[in-house]
Amino acid sequence: MIDFNNEKIMEKVKEIPFYGDYDVVVAGGGVAGFGAAVAVGKRGYRVLLIEATSALGGLATMGLVNIPLDFVAGIGREMMDELEAIEGHWHRNTNIEKHKLVLDRMVKKYGVDVLLVTSVVDTVMDGSTVKGVVIQTKTGRKYISAKRFIDATGDSDLAFYAGAETESGRPEDGMSQACSLEFILGGVNWEAYQTSELKKNDPKWVKMIKEDLESGLLPYESDNHLNWITHIPGRPQHCGMDEVSICFVHSRKCFPIDNADLTRMYFEGREQATMLAEYIKKRVPGFENSFLTTTASLLGVRESRRIVGEYRLTAEDIAFCRKHDDVIAISNHGYDIHNFEETGNIKWAPIMLNGEVQYVISNSGGFGTTTPPPDGKPVVNSKGQTAEFAEFEPNRTYDIPYRCLVPVRVENLLVAGRNLSSDIYAQSGARLILCCLSMGEAAGVATCISLAEDITPRKINVKALQTELIATGGNLGQAMRTIEGLSSTVSDHDAKYPNHEYKSHAVTIQGKANEFTKK
Repeated sequence: MIDFNNEKIMEKVKEIPFYGDYDVVVAGGGVAGFGAAVAVGKRGYRVLLIEATSALGGLATMGLVNIPLDFVAGIGREMMDELEAIEGHWHRNTNIEKHKLVLDRMVKKYGVDVLLVTSVVDTVMDGSTVKGVVIQTKTGRKYISAKRFIDATGDSDLAFYAGAETESGRPEDGMSQACSLEFILGGVNWEAYQTSELKKNDPKWVKMIKEDLESGLLPYESDNHLNWITHIPGRPQHCGMDEVSICFVHSRKCFPIDNADLTRMYFEGREQATMLAEYIKKRVPGFENSFLTTTASLLGVRESRRIVGEYRLTAEDIAFCRKHDDVIAISNHGYDIHNFEETGNIKWAPIMLNGEVQYVISNSGGFGTTTPPPDGKPVVNSKGQTAEFAEFEPNRTYDIPYRCLVPVRVENLLVAGRNLSSDIYAQSGARLILCCLSMGEAAGVATCISLAEDITPRKINVKALQTELIATGGNLGQAMRTIEGLSSTVSDHDAKYPNHEYKSHAVTIQGKANEFTKK
């Protein structure tokens, strides 16, 4: 209780009750935090995972983003196997409720303590060392001490409270890319949609959206294309009552570390989902009997507050598929910025190439950008080739360096997930679910090494970390190239769960049409 006065409202000075002591505290129970906590629990250390919502998984569960993309490896593979065992996975589409259950069971299996509906609200510091975190509970604030900390909040909350240097949004004004509130439709005749002329000739609904905006059938534009639609396994199928999850809703001009703006986006998202559900029912084959069943309880924030780490992943790292000696995860996902103020997505980055700024993509999918570069400039690959003729070499992946997880100013803290140290273009590529999980696993293993050797995470032997990750099923690209100090290993990571965006062979593009870029 705080006493009222007519001037300033001041908190009383009082002792904060002690909750417990751990070897490791992980803040944020999305897939990155889950991966970190399980990695620590597997190695026998006492670990507490703190999550602000009512379930683990973050956007993969609470956000209805049931599409775990990127490379399946390590703990991610174990998670996917568990989903398969209960019919919770099909072609990289997951059953949200079964996914929650799998995560619950895995943290219990590996002895991870969990606090749900609990937020980290402050840190206790001794110079540049975190001594503990303060949490908000139903009975007030509590203090938790630990030797090491991992920030997997997505928003770098723990790092921010600890005084770590951070950045958010684009450099000029701090605005983040668009946010989405996903939604689920039931009563869908999936087969009818899959065999429809719309799916065959206009799979992203681009022409349909344009026509229906002009006619007034679509009241306003949430986006200029369908982002994705997934089929939910383990629900009624082949009977005209399938359920699908849809990414279509978008809020723009976003500042997702502002609670007032978050509230605006939740309101806006539910209005858009209702409007779009009614529109889809009228317009899309197979959806004639569909109905809105669920809107996400967690907003799809793609990017917000990121740490400033020992290395900053850049647009150039992705464009040129750069390799790093301290690689701890890989991805092949290209730039994917959902436009800040206008509709469409940006699959290119402005990069100095051949002595001038060009708008460079990292893989052939980048030619599908729905936002053209400025001034009518063409989209090009890293060789400067346009969609008229472009070549992409095989095995185009880029590395996530360990240094991207290490804040410059705090000694016993790592981060993992979409708040890695990166520029806004690189972050848009490295933020996929399974890449975040792999970052979390790497942070967890690194933390255990630092505990075992009684050194800070900054000082660990990265080769020891890489060796441990590979030994437990990690994919650092070791089957595609030689990593200094490590023996090459033949990997079967993609045998069961292939990454369809990844190409092990060369790709040539000729005369690829794009009605948005006209190039």
